[in-house]
Amino acid sequence: MIMKINWTYIACLSLAFLAGCNGQEVFAPDHIWSNGESGNLLVTNRDKKEVCLIDANFNKTGIKAALPSPANDLVQTPDRHIWVVCDGAGGSLCELDGKDLSVLSETKLGHTPSAVLFNPQTGSLWTTQRFNNELWEVSLETKEVTNRITVGREPVDMVAFANDSLLLVANNLPEMSSLAYPIACQLDIVDVNSKKVVKRLQLPNGSTDVKALATDSKGDYAYAVHLLARYQLPTNQVDRGWMSTNVLSVINLHSQEVENTVLLDTPQKGASNPWNVVVSPDDSKIWISLSGTHELASVDRISLHDRLARVKAGEKVTPSTKDATHVQDDAGFLYGIRNFYKTKGKGPRALYVTPEKVYTANYYTGEMVAFNGNGKEMTAAVLGSPLASTQKGKGDMYFHDASIGFQEWQSCASCHPNDARMDGLNWDLMNDGMGNPKNTKTLVLSHQTPPCMISGIRKDAETAVISGIKYILFAANTEEIAPAIDTYLKSLSPVPSPYLVNGNLSEAAQRGKEHFEKDCASCHAGTYYTDMKQYKVSWTNGADKNTKMDVPALNEVWRTAPYLYDGRSYTMQEMLKVHGPVEALTENELNDLAEYVLSL
Repeated sequence: MIMKINWTYIACLSLAFLAGCNGQEVFAPDHIWSNGESGNLLVTNRDKKEVCLIDANFNKTGIKAALPSPANDLVQTPDRHIWVVCDGAGGSLCELDGKDLSVLSETKLGHTPSAVLFNPQTGSLWTTQRFNNELWEVSLETKEVTNRITVGREPVDMVAFANDSLLLVANNLPEMSSLAYPIACQLDIVDVNSKKVVKRLQLPNGSTDVKALATDSKGDYAYAVHLLARYQLPTNQVDRGWMSTNVLSVINLHSQEVENTVLLDTPQKGASNPWNVVVSPDDSKIWISLSGTHELASVDRISLHDRLARVKAGEKVTPSTKDATHVQDDAGFLYGIRNFYKTKGKGPRALYVTPEKVYTANYYTGEMVAFNGNGKEMTAAVLGSPLASTQKGKGDMYFHDASIGFQEWQSCASCHPNDARMDGLNWDLMNDGMGNPKNTKTLVLSHQTPPCMISGIRKDAETAVISGIKYILFAANTEEIAPAIDTYLKSLSPVPSPYLVNGNLSEAAQRGKEHFEKDCASCHAGTYYTDMKQYKVSWTNGADKNTKMDVPALNEVWRTAPYLYDGRSYTMQEMLKVHGPVEALTENELNDLAEYVLSL
């Protein structure tokens, strides 16, 4: 593949990385949208909490909107107003003028609104409220929430189909015990007229970290990008996706079924951490941004469906194709119909496709990038100082960078997605023997609460980070990478709980606090609700029988289900029945205690 590369841009990138572009503002682009018929682009700068108007040649127009918090998504309504959902526990909906991006209104909108779309059938906005686990309908006229619909765990994206009468909602994490089978994220189908979930679709076993959805123009199919973890295997190698693979799931919108899942990886290299997916306007290609390997992938959509149809008919498309399966567990399945295009930077997340061009942006190194429709020519421009010009930003980049690991199969974020949290799975790490898998822990506050790992086997987080680079990524270079990752992880702080009421404990949580202080606070003490010690507990079993377990910090525990070392308890109430107060509590008292712990 021959690419047209702007070497002036490459030289500028190198200087920018070393010197921060001579003091320019940090530019960390993570979304790109069209600004209607003008040909200009709307680009979010997450670091500066703004939306910028940039022309198609990557020149700044000087027009931008300052937002209360980083933008997670936007949509333009027929009146040319732009509606932006903004991040945070006190999330908001901002209404912008489509011409000059002036802020016309700002409305509070629950905990972390993550996606927004306008539905012509209802004439309203619909938003996914990530940490409320709900889908909200919002009136355009009054900006009031008119309906709240409970969906799955951490809804992050949605698309409309069936003439806008139905919404397909992507939920980011599994919502079940880690001892269940299968363990996988689910998609929800919501009827916008009856205002309810009418069907749930479960992705294949091991599916986690669903990031995005896209549909073809006719509404025949939807496509979801996510990880497919091989969590049932010991973590003693990464070859051929032994631990983690990266996939595209195909959803038939007529039958409303997950039709198949295909690997984006090749046999020799991972296509790590797919972040976004878009179908080209002519429906010929599916484009995916691979944030972990710093490239875009394109899949010939017509050929993909032809191959899937042949498999369904019982034909062997490749030597290892399995009949009657909904997972094409063969990294050669897309051979000849899939191409990769390096973005010459780090962390492409944004993706926008026109009939002529494919646009992306490197989140960590700050470039806007455009390929022509066939991906053979590329232009790029640096519009500010890169996020990775600071030690914290560099650590953020390395944490999400699969290229530092063996064959680029996975990054730290593959098991710890969403700012170093957890994937909801049990993994059999080699640090304490084989045959005793344990649940993935959040890394938030790991540096402040040594020792690390569930049994406290690593003396501190610095040691754990180095070990993870060596024995999970199978990489050798830790001298530069580990200290930067340490700085990034130390910078993370817990997100306020959705169980709080205006930032305060609910009445139930206040009652539960009394039980906690009486029965739990002796071990779960101090700022981080841990005494940083290990104890034998009565509920370990198998290879971990009588193993001392570390007292975990409880800050942000509302976000880290499932619970206990083997993830057996999905709800806090279930956990408290296994590892709760010695004194017997009534069901109501147990619920109060759970409410308090979930409020921390």
